Amino acid sequence: MQEIHIFVSGVVQGVGFRAAVKRHALLHNIKGYVRNLPDGRVEICAQGRGDQINQFIHTVQAKPGAGSISAVETKFKPMSETYSSFEVR
Repeated sequence: MQEIHIFVSGVVQGVGFRAAVKRHALLHNIKGYVRNLPDGRVEICAQGRGDQINQFIHTVQAKPGAGSISAVETKFKPMSETYSSFEVR
């Protein structure tokens, strides 16, 4: 299991982007969360196998719902806790 934090910039708040991310997470069996950040970005914490995470990131970028992505930053981090589901915060 790996954990990655994904910071997404663009038109990603107020357009249903977090709901789209949750649908993609469930499709790829990803655990963690998605939340809006005060600076206008969205943070995604994703836990899963490497191949699941890679497919998840690709799907989020290819199908952002009504949102529009201008930049994606990823940071692998040690797992601080294990999530049992994926939630919108």
